[in-house]
Amino acid sequence: MAEDRVSEDGHLHPATVKLPGEKMDVNDPPNELIKAVDGLLDNLSTKFSKVSTEVFAKSGSLAVQLKSYKVDD
Repeated sequence: MAEDRVSEDGHLHPATVKLPGEKMDVNDPPNELIKAVDGLLDNLSTKFSKVSTEVFAKSGSLAVQLKSYKVDD
């Protein structure tokens, strides 16, 4: 039985899932493709969550900075 593997980005993948960059074999069953796509979507979702959190944090920080530069009339 094949063992689970860790990808270059540190994520754990079941042995049945192709890692990014690995080619799908034409003999792979359709559920292997589904697992690969699900893994890709999970990875993208995680990255999007991290980026959106950073963007909101930075925009909040910028708002605070802009308020400190506000000139009273």
